[in-house]
Amino acid sequence: LRAAGTACARAQASTLRERLLKLGVWLERSVRRVILHLPDSAPWRSEWRHIARSLGAVPS
Repeated sequence: LRAAGTACARAQASTLRERLLKLGVWLERSVRRVILHLPDSAPWRSEWRHIARSLGAVPS
C-alpha cells in the first residue's frame, strides 16, 4: 500500500478498511474515468487522496 507519510502508514488491514473504504462517496462515471466525490467532512480525506494519487489517480 502506498500509505507512507500518512497516519495510515503502519495501519492493519481492518483499520484501513474502516478508515479508507467505508466512506459515503458520490460516484460519477464517464466513458474514460470514474470519479469519487468525497464529502468535505469525510474523516481521513487527506490520507485517502494521498494514497489515491500515489497509485496514479489524477486530481480533479
